[in-house]
Amino acid sequence: MNKLLIFAKYPEPGRVKTRLAKTIGPEKAAILYKEMVETVMQKSLPVDGEYRRTLCFDPPQMENDFREWFPLLEMRPQCRGDLGQRMSAVFQESLENGSTKTVLIGTDCVEIDRSLLCDAFDRLEKSDLVLGPAKDGGYYLIGMKKPHPFLFEGIPWSTEKVLGLTLEKAKESDLKVELLKTLSDLDEES
Repeated sequence: MNKLLIFAKYPEPGRVKTRLAKTIGPEKAAILYKEMVETVMQKSLPVDGEYRRTLCFDPPQMENDFREWFPLLEMRPQCRGDLGQRMSAVFQESLENGSTKTVLIGTDCVEIDRSLLCDAFDRLEKSDLVLGPAKDGGYYLIGMKKPHPFLFEGIPWSTEKVLGLTLEKAKESDLKVELLKTLSDLDEES
């Protein structure tokens, strides 16, 4: 079974898109973020059971609000820790509980669509790791067939070094890597 994990925060002013909020204000940033989440959810809708989606939400105490927002979606709260610890934990859980291929995305890149996601799952047939490079030096998508927790360790998250360091770690462990097309994610006003 293919599993798509979608990381999302509750669109609370001052808690989401904080770099963008410095220029447009926290209320507008939260409204924009809510629209981004809804766009990603719509564009990632699977057809004919290509993959199953799970919304990995934060903070955990907003579970009822997330369930009202997306009532038909499988959900789980994100664990505590930095971004790498949270991503590593959901990959571990997904791949140990029946998923043969798992892809994780955030909600900062509204260019992600079903076709791109299917391409990522297809590329995992012949690779160990699939990454979707972001123009800012990070990645908008990561996919794997086996947990590789070391990929998430010692990474300075939210910096331009994320993709490069992840690729170095993959190379050191002889992982076969596939790169998708480079896309933009929205963190700051451009």
